[in-house]
Amino acid sequence: MSRRIAVLVTLDTKEEEARFVADCIRQRGHTPWIVDLGIAGVAPFAGDTSREAVAEAAGTTAGEIGALQRAEAMEVAAGGAAKLVQAMVEHGEVQAVIGIGGGTGTWLGTTVMRALPLGFPKLMVSTLGSRDGTTDIMVMPSVADVSGVNRLLGPILANAAAAACGMAEGGGVQLDTSRPTIALSMFGVTTRGGTMVRQFLEAAGCEVVVFHANGTGGRTMEDLIARGCFAGVLDWTTSEITDEIAGGICTAGPNRLEAAGAHGIPQVVVPGAVDVINVRGAIPRRFAKRAYHMHLPTVPLIRTSARESREIGAFIARKLNQARGPVRVLIPEGGYSALDIAGGPFEDGKANAAFVAALRADLRPEIPVEILPDHINSEPFARAAADAMLAMVRVPVTAGAGR
Repeated sequence: MSRRIAVLVTLDTKEEEARFVADCIRQRGHTPWIVDLGIAGVAPFAGDTSREAVAEAAGTTAGEIGALQRAEAMEVAAGGAAKLVQAMVEHGEVQAVIGIGGGTGTWLGTTVMRALPLGFPKLMVSTLGSRDGTTDIMVMPSVADVSGVNRLLGPILANAAAAACGMAEGGGVQLDTSRPTIALSMFGVTTRGGTMVRQFLEAAGCEVVVFHANGTGGRTMEDLIARGCFAGVLDWTTSEITDEIAGGICTAGPNRLEAAGAHGIPQVVVPGAVDVINVRGAIPRRFAKRAYHMHLPTVPLIRTSARESREIGAFIARKLNQARGPVRVLIPEGGYSALDIAGGPFEDGKANAAFVAALRADLRPEIPVEILPDHINSEPFARAAADAMLAMVRVPVTAGAGR
């Protein structure tokens, strides 16, 4: 069955490449639909969705967009194109999207793609050649500049067209949507307990989406929480906050731990791996006297100090104080990570006590803080966290049937 594939491109600079990709799509029995994202120059042909149509969707004209400063023109054009492509997707008129571009084309194309639903096929051939932030956009490096079809770029564009066709031919996957979906953060040193939490929640009838707390994972989770993808959040591993405060490599930025509270989504928060600072390469001089553990040959983990632990506790309290929905904090007194255990390299009762004292001092009194004697990777603590989440989220009786 023939599918329609939208091709996002600035026709004033990428005409040859657009025609080549369109021909590759036709050769596979599908229909290309060229959307012109151009903001300057003269388009050699209008495209199936012209820049004039894009401008009209943005409430302006192509001439007025061309007269704007470049950055503003890009924002206006991307907004108009996003409206048009989003409508086509909603009406089932396109089954995949492929973009082609250098810096400008990549920004325009991926901005349009980010307006589309997760799971909808989207592929960007780009000179930038890196993952696109927190989305599911597939980025294919162009290797050479996107400037003329040649023996190097041609096969890459053909492969990209084939990939987009293959994704468009896919689809039809039926998933169970009756179960409430829970977001769960996890890291290597909290995986054992986090896996048990996931299993307990799934056995109770929930669907669990796990995010690797490596910076990108936390940002992705926050973004999807804000989009309304989850019924609850079990923030098992909040170590990205540690890296934000202590200068580690796995920070998710200063807005971590905000989305669930802002949208009133129930959340259970655990200080998983807040004892761990992630660095890369040689241990920085400022950490020279700290306890450390080689997690990978190139990634040392550094133990947080009492001062940093106080800052982390105060940070978490400030974020949770803004929450509009139910919140519970569970603290594993037996240790916050696989390294923070009796006799382990990161055992430091004073640092952990400093964290708890700062958290309690700044947290709204009506937010419950439960200190349990167990270690974070123990079954009793994992079950307590799962039970706390289940107490906040309604699970339909049929969701857990047969599990």
